[in-house]
Amino acid sequence: MARVSKKRNAYIRPQSSANISNKELYQTAIYARLSVEDNGKDSDSLEAQVQYLKSFLEDKPQMELRGIFTDNGFSGTNYERPEFQKMMDLVRAGKINCIIVKDLSRLGRNYIDTGNFLQKICPLLNLRLIAVNDRYDTAFAGSNEEMSMSVLNIANDMYAKDISRKICSSLQGKMERGEYIGNYAPYGYEKDPENKNHLIPDPLTAPVVRRIYELRASGMGIMRIAAILNEAGIPSPGRYRYERGIITNNNKKGKELLWNRHVLMDLLKNVVYIGHLAQARSREALHQGVPFHWTKEEEWVVCKNTHEAVIDKELYDCVQDINQRRTAAHKENSGKYDYLPKAVNPYGKKLVCADCGSAMKLVRSISKKKDKAYFTFKCPKYVEHGERGCRDKAISQAELDQAVLNTVKAHIRLLAEHKPVIKRLMEQKKKKGNLREGEKEIQKAEQEIKRQETLRNGLYMDFKDGLLTEDEYRYTKQKCGEDIERLKKQIEEHRNRQKEREDEADQYAHWLYLIDCYEHTEEVNSQLVEALIEEVRVYEGKQIEIKLKYMDSFREYAAIDTASRAEGSLVTRDMSEECGWKEVC
Repeated sequence: MARVSKKRNAYIRPQSSANISNKELYQTAIYARLSVEDNGKDSDSLEAQVQYLKSFLEDKPQMELRGIFTDNGFSGTNYERPEFQKMMDLVRAGKINCIIVKDLSRLGRNYIDTGNFLQKICPLLNLRLIAVNDRYDTAFAGSNEEMSMSVLNIANDMYAKDISRKICSSLQGKMERGEYIGNYAPYGYEKDPENKNHLIPDPLTAPVVRRIYELRASGMGIMRIAAILNEAGIPSPGRYRYERGIITNNNKKGKELLWNRHVLMDLLKNVVYIGHLAQARSREALHQGVPFHWTKEEEWVVCKNTHEAVIDKELYDCVQDINQRRTAAHKENSGKYDYLPKAVNPYGKKLVCADCGSAMKLVRSISKKKDKAYFTFKCPKYVEHGERGCRDKAISQAELDQAVLNTVKAHIRLLAEHKPVIKRLMEQKKKKGNLREGEKEIQKAEQEIKRQETLRNGLYMDFKDGLLTEDEYRYTKQKCGEDIERLKKQIEEHRNRQKEREDEADQYAHWLYLIDCYEHTEEVNSQLVEALIEEVRVYEGKQIEIKLKYMDSFREYAAIDTASRAEGSLVTRDMSEECGWKEVC
C-alpha cells in the first residue's frame, strides 16, 4: 500500500503555530457572515462567530488581529458583500495577509467562486486562509487536502441550492396563507410573541404612523413632515431598530439616521397599515438561477385582513389620492422648462461634502423671467435635513468648473514642460535590452533551482544506500532548501525590477497621452474628470480641495529631473501649489 506523504498537511494540528516560522507575522482579519435566513439564530450569531475565532487566536502570537469584518443578512452564494469587499481592499493594499473564518460556508457557498478564491486569489495575493471548524489551512494544503476542500465546497454549494429550493417553497406557501415572512416587523408593528408570522400594533410607533398619515391628509408636504418628526426627536425606522438592538448593514449610523423622503413615501403607500400584506416585492431563487430583483406590483402576493389595522381605510384612501395628485403635478412641472439647459454632473461621486462625505447634489434653479437656468452643487443632507443633517455647503457649477479647469491646466502645463525628457525616458525604458535586463539571471537561477531540487530528491536514496551519513543527509537537505529559497527570492527581485521598468514606461506613455488630450482643453466633462481627478471636496464658504491623479509620482519624477539638471538652469516650482491639493475661494 502506498505511503501517505507527511510533508504537507492541510489540517490544523494542535501545535500548528510551531509549523510556521516564528519570524513570519500574520496581519490577521476575522470574517463572520450571517445570511438572511440565519438572522436571529443565537447558536451561530455574528457575536458567537467572532468570539469563537478570537478564542482560536489567543494562543497564536504570530497572528496579530488587525480587523473584524461582519456581513449581516448577506447570502454566501456570491462575494458582493460590503464588509468582505472592504476586507479584500486591505488585503490588496498589503495590510492583511491572513483571514480566519469559522468554516468555509461562512466564506461562501458557491462551489466555483469559493474554489477560485482558495486556489487562485489566495496564492496570487499571498493570502493565508484558515477555516477553523473544517480544519483547513491554505498554508498546509496539499493535493489530497485540495480534493477534500473541493468536495466540501461542492457540498456547501449543493446545500445552498437545496436550502434555496426548500425556503422558496416554504415562503411561497406562507405568503399565500397571509403569514408575514419579513425578518423585521414594519414600522408601527411588532411580531406577535405567540406567532412570529403574525403582526400586532406596536404601542410606541403605531401612533407615529397615524400622525404621519394625518399630516399628509392635511395636505402637508413630505419634507415638512420629515422636518417635524426630526425636530421632535422621533426615531426613524432605521434608528428605532438600532436602538432596540437590531443592527443591520443599513442602520449602522444609528442616531444619524433621520426621517427622509424615501422612508416616508414608502410608509405612506404601504397597505400593511390597513391590515393587508403585500409581499414578494423582491425575489431571488438560487436553485433556479434567478438573481435578486425587484418585482412588478402585479407579481406581489397580496392577502387582505391578515392583522389589525393602525389606520382606517378612509384615511388611507385620502392619502393615496393626495400622493397621486402630487406625483402627477410633479411630472407635469418637470417638463415645464425643457427649453432650458438641464443639469449635467460630470463629477459623479468624486465631488463630495467635506463634512459628511455625501456626493454633492447638482440643483437647477430657474430665473424669475424663466429665461435662464442656474446650477449649484449642494450638500444633499443639508438640503433635506438642514443643520440636523450637515452644514451648509454650496458652490455654483460655473465657479467649480473654472477652479477645476485652472488646476488641470496648471497640471498639464507642468507635464508639457517636461515632455521632451518624458518622451526620451519612455523610449529608453521600452528598449528590449533595458526591459529584459536580468532575464539571463532569471534563467540561470531557474536552472539552478531545478538542479538543487534534483539533488535534494536524490539525497534520501543516497542515505539509504549508505553513501551519506544521517548528519550529512540532514545538512545537505537543509542547505539545498536554503539555496532554493535564496534563488527564488532573486528571481522575484529581478521580476519586480522588470515590472517596475515596464510600469514606468507605461506611466510615461500615459503622461504623454494626457498632454495630447488635455493641453488645450477649455471645458470640464466626465472624460476629463475620470482621467485626471481623484477627488474634489467642498467646504463652507465655497472653499474646495482638488486632488489630482498621478501627482505623487510626477512630483517625485520632477524633483529628480530638476536635481539632475545644471544648478540654476531651472527654477523649481512649488508642486503642491501648482497641481496638488489646491484651495480655491
